[in-house]
Amino acid sequence: MRALTSAGAVLAAVGLSLGLSSAPASAAPAASGASQLPASAAPAAKAPPKSGKDSIKCNETNARVNFSWKTGWSSTTVYYHSHCLGGTRVTAAFKFYNGGSTPFYKCVTFQGDSQGKYKFAHINEIMDVNKDTRKCKNN
Repeated sequence: MRALTSAGAVLAAVGLSLGLSSAPASAAPAASGASQLPASAAPAAKAPPKSGKDSIKCNETNARVNFSWKTGWSSTTVYYHSHCLGGTRVTAAFKFYNGGSTPFYKCVTFQGDSQGKYKFAHINEIMDVNKDTRKCKNN
C-alpha cells in the first residue's frame, strides 16, 4: 500500500510540474486587485474577413456549379467552377447578410463548363446560394 501511495505522490508531482511548465513564457500573473475582463467582454478589433462554400445543381443534369467566396475589407469575391454542359447557363441567387435587417439578394448568371471569379462591390457576408431568382427581382 505504501508503494502505491508513493507512486501516486510522484505522479501527482510530475503532473503538477508538467501543468506549470505548459504555461506560455509571456504569461504574467495579474496584479492583485486588478480585474480581468473575460475574452468576450474585451473590446475586439475588426472581425476578420469571412469565407464559405456552396453549390447549386444544373438545370437538367446532376452536374453542379461550385462556389467559394471570401469577404474582404471592400468587396466580396466569389470563385466559381461550373460543371454544367457547355451551352447550359445557370443563374444563382446570392443571399447577403444585411446587418440584422431583411437579407438582400443579387443574381448572377454563369456559363456552363467554365470557371473564374465574380466580384461584388460591397462587403456584406454571403449567407446562402440558391436558384430562387424571384427574390432578386425585389432588389
